Amino acid sequence: MPRPGEHYVIVGGTRGLGHRLAQAVAADGASVTITGRNTESGKAAAEAVGVGCRAATCDLTDWPSIEEAFRDLPTIDHLILCALDRDQNTVAEFRPDAAAQTSLMKNVGYAAAVHYALPKFSPTGSVVMFSGISMWRPFPGSMTISMANAGVIGLMNSLATQIAPVRVNSITPGVIGGTDAFDQADPIRRAAFEAMLARTPGRRLPTPDEVVAATFALTDNAGINGSNLVIDGGMTLM
Repeated sequence: MPRPGEHYVIVGGTRGLGHRLAQAVAADGASVTITGRNTESGKAAAEAVGVGCRAATCDLTDWPSIEEAFRDLPTIDHLILCALDRDQNTVAEFRPDAAAQTSLMKNVGYAAAVHYALPKFSPTGSVVMFSGISMWRPFPGSMTISMANAGVIGLMNSLATQIAPVRVNSITPGVIGGTDAFDQADPIRRAAFEAMLARTPGRRLPTPDEVVAATFALTDNAGINGSNLVIDGGMTLM
């Protein structure tokens, strides 16, 4: 778990799981910097987290903004990359520009964030990147994000060999219960999500709090490196 004196940077920490992670970091007494694309919403999100949280603005498709966001940060103990783009694309109605934007953000953007963070890492630093189960279990409209999620694993393998002793791991959540993405899904996606739920041996989905705890397992355990932690309730077994 986060410890006082540690500094976490959460790229994509202004909403969703990233914001949950930021709240958990601050609650345990560590400091946290969250980043998002919008300055005002970032400040509001940091205020909602409370003491120990600051906001920086960067767009993972805008390299100068990433460089600027990391330039004045203090030492980074743990960098968590969880920003995402919910592009819905199919090959039959393919929108190349939308696909390119998503891949640029989640693959090249993640790599760029690590590049600009590199001088800031502590000797015991770590990186955790979010992939997703859609790389193995595509759902309607997930083609682009399925490709990008698979790319995260390749990026992890490469970074783990390049930036040691900084550790690099990935986390691959399945469909997560109790989130807007699940509760407010359109009927086609909701049916796909329900089918995935039916595949889990325990007939339950992982919760946001369980994903947060799994993320901290990767930041805490110095023996885990170059690993992809799947938290899907056993969905891929069925």
